[in-house]
Amino acid sequence: MDLFRHEGIEKDFDVLKRFAAPRESLDAWERFFAFKGLRETPGIDQFPGFGSAKVYKGRVVPLKENVGKSKGYRVIFELREESSLSCRILVFSRHGIYHDEQDLIRLVKLRLKS
Repeated sequence: MDLFRHEGIEKDFDVLKRFAAPRESLDAWERFFAFKGLRETPGIDQFPGFGSAKVYKGRVVPLKENVGKSKGYRVIFELREESSLSCRILVFSRHGIYHDEQDLIRLVKLRLKS
């Protein structure tokens, strides 16, 4: 599986700097996802409203924090090539960072274009 991150993810980490280990949490999720794949990784659903783009959302368990995945991070990614399982991580965030769901959707659409 080929996983890579959109260049905007660094901005996401800057916003999440008050949390204990966002970078390590995403790294751990990426390793798990690369091993298990789209079908076997729990907590992944298709994100509707993006036309022909295959955009998915998932939950990342925060490391070094005493909360479950429902209070954790959200990862939004695009499945670019299903045959070779090429995925681009578009957004890494947390509830409360963006103002509402429409802000998140606008950000995803913007990053899909670049």
